[in-house]
Amino acid sequence: MLSFTIRFIFIYMGLFLKNKYVLLFIALLSVSSSAWVVRFLPELSATTIAFWRMFLASIMAFVISYKTIFTFVPNKKILLAGVFLGFHFALFFRGVQLTSIAEAALLGTIAPVFTEIYSILFQKKRFSPKVFFGLLLALLGAYILISQSSFSDTSTVGNLLAVLCSVAMAVVLLVGKNVRKSVGLFEYSRWLFLYAAFCLFLISIYQEVSVFAFSKPDFGWFVFLAAVPTMVGHNIFYYLVKTLSATTVAAVPLGEPVISSVGAFFLFGEPVGFFVYLGGFITLSGVYIIIKNDR
Repeated sequence: MLSFTIRFIFIYMGLFLKNKYVLLFIALLSVSSSAWVVRFLPELSATTIAFWRMFLASIMAFVISYKTIFTFVPNKKILLAGVFLGFHFALFFRGVQLTSIAEAALLGTIAPVFTEIYSILFQKKRFSPKVFFGLLLALLGAYILISQSSFSDTSTVGNLLAVLCSVAMAVVLLVGKNVRKSVGLFEYSRWLFLYAAFCLFLISIYQEVSVFAFSKPDFGWFVFLAAVPTMVGHNIFYYLVKTLSATTVAAVPLGEPVISSVGAFFLFGEPVGFFVYLGGFITLSGVYIIIKNDR
């Protein structure tokens, strides 16, 4: 009876996890944790944090897909996506250091705006009033949330960096959707993460920052960033971008600021007022409309 129950639970969980929207929610929870970790590492360079996140995630992906290490040759598109992913993380982590978690998380997740504009202008995608309305609603919620912030004098620069990191992620998802049509998940992500790490290493040289300047406890956080937000969160996005539109996949992280803001309140005492809840509710409503209507 016990063995039957265990098998039933695993079968049920397997079917549960095959649901694309359940996977998207798991990915959302996973990626939301990255902003909190940055707060735990205030003395480290944003580039250092981003480098080790990507490098360790790449090693993990190589280990998982070791059977095809010598049979799959990455192409230039994966290199392009990797470079932009590197810039995405460098810009996002620096943005978190300069502004509030709520602002950085919101402005760092407006990639669907750019993916939708690109799809309509260059891929001749049919314009959907409902998807457009969902985007406007999500952005309205973002505006309501960040308009209440008074985190610091550096918020403007931090917000700009967060917007630029969204542009970079839009490129990653658009290229990834094209590549994933014929490339396996880990064959794609292992090289994507490695190229991103290499890009970040070059950025660190330009900044005259040593990526090896960290303490032993810091390395544990690097492993966490590689395992949870990256290997779980981002890999789910790259897995689903093969069958879902880039705009839908990019829209899900718009819910990240809600989770990140609540977590920031409990962990760091960052205020979560009425407008955070209002903006978060409006943003999540917009994301729901996008997912339901974007095809």
